[in-house]
Amino acid sequence: MAGPIPIVAVVKAVPDVTTVDVTVVIRLSAPTAQVVDTAAQLAEALRSALDLPEVDVVVDLPVPRSEPELRILADSRRVLHRGVNVELTRLEFDLLHHLCTHPRQVHRRTALMNSVWGSNSFVDTRTVDVHVRRIRRKLGDAASLITTVRGVGYRMDNPFAVSVEHDALAG
Repeated sequence: MAGPIPIVAVVKAVPDVTTVDVTVVIRLSAPTAQVVDTAAQLAEALRSALDLPEVDVVVDLPVPRSEPELRILADSRRVLHRGVNVELTRLEFDLLHHLCTHPRQVHRRTALMNSVWGSNSFVDTRTVDVHVRRIRRKLGDAASLITTVRGVGYRMDNPFAVSVEHDALAG
């Protein structure tokens, strides 16, 4: 296995290079703003150890997460839209759950029928359309989470608006 290539060798390989700037970035993620002092101390220690003129410090603080628009509680088979229970049939729940656990994928109607209804089902592909229409009606303004891909099937485009949780029923 070859070792690192010295910067001088790289610079010599490209004859038009006159200067090389190296940027060192320290990125820290933490739940509070107290990390800023730690990052500054770490940057100063690194700058001194490497005899660098400057070290950039980037601190990532978590963005406060808002409640997802739609919560799917898989174990208790419940769906909450902005905290309000949405009554779905078994097939509607299974279809919505499948779309939300496989976001950003286009799901063909026949594949949805196999996954949700089972491979032994002899159901018209329009049955999927009917169930999606019913789900959308029950979801109200969250209906737009399910996108129709014309002539193909359906897709759930915004996984950040949906939370699929395992709520582990008390036994």
